[in-house]
This record gives sequence, structure tokens and C-alpha cells, in this order.
Amino acid sequence: MALRQSASDPAPVACSHCASDRIVRWGAAHGLPRYRCHACKRTFNILTNTPLAHLRNRQRWLTYVGTMLEGRSIRGSATACAVSPATSSRWRHRFMNCTADQRAKLFAAIVAAYSNSPEVFAGENVNSANLAWCKDLLPLVMSWLA
Repeated sequence: MALRQSASDPAPVACSHCASDRIVRWGAAHGLPRYRCHACKRTFNILTNTPLAHLRNRQRWLTYVGTMLEGRSIRGSATACAVSPATSSRWRHRFMNCTADQRAKLFAAIVAAYSNSPEVFAGENVNSANLAWCKDLLPLVMSWLA
């Protein structure tokens, strides 16, 4: 049964698979709302068919984008985000391949990751310095989206 879509969800305007606008909210998976298309009967989320699909650790993406904007190296970004250099390289390639529309989806996914995971703020893997970094970074991310 389809769930009713709330006004606060960053709903896509069309299906990621067939571009139909007949979509409904269809639960959630991995911290992101899912949608179902009535035309093709497939489900998707806001990251489907983007370079960011299937990437993990969404709670660290905001910090990573900040290190990219700061001009850090792949290893420096990896250290700041506590991920491996291979992950850092993969993220950099994927983020650089995003269109402006996909960057807006990225920002929506980051917001969803932070709002749906309060343990991100209180967890052991993110210290208060990283949290302050993320809050100060928001204006830069907004300029990157444009």
C-alpha cells in the first residue's frame, strides 16, 4: 500500500526510470524516502540514476564536499572524513560528475541523512569539531549547488 506523501519530503518531480509524473510515496529504505511510479511500477529514491547512487556514508558527504571546496587532496579529504583514500577518490569522481540538478539531490540526501540520523550528531564517529565544520559549510554547499 502506498504511503501518503508529506509536504516536507523533497519529492522528485518525475520517475527516474520512465519520467512519468504519476508517483507516490512508497516507504523508506536506508534513511531515504522511496517512491513508486504508477506507470512503470518501479520504485526509486532521489539518488536513483545519479552518480551518487549506491554510495555509502551519506552523513560524511557534507564534510567531504567541504574538503573539495577547500581544495584538499584526496588523502587529506579522506583523513578529514575518516574514510579510505580509495573511497575518497571514488566520491570525488562521483561528485564531480554531478549536474546542477543532481547536486540539488545530493544536498537533499545530505539533509535527509542528518535529519533521519540523530546519532550522527551524538555518535562517537563524529566529534564536535566535525559538527561545527558541517554547520559552517552550509553556505558554501549552497553556492556549489548553483
